[in-house]
Amino acid sequence: MSPVFRALLWAIPSFAVALGWIADLIPSPLASTLLLVLPIVMLATTPRAVCRKA
Repeated sequence: MSPVFRALLWAIPSFAVALGWIADLIPSPLASTLLLVLPIVMLATTPRAVCRKA
């Protein structure tokens, strides 16, 4: 999987959470927690070999 595609797979949910927060569809504490946790999960699930290539 290319790094751009992998980044898009994580950017889309982060963007959706941000839009939901702005539109008041997601409560503020939950949205801020998700925006903090999603990048951490992305880094934790990225294979180390992918990180070494770039």
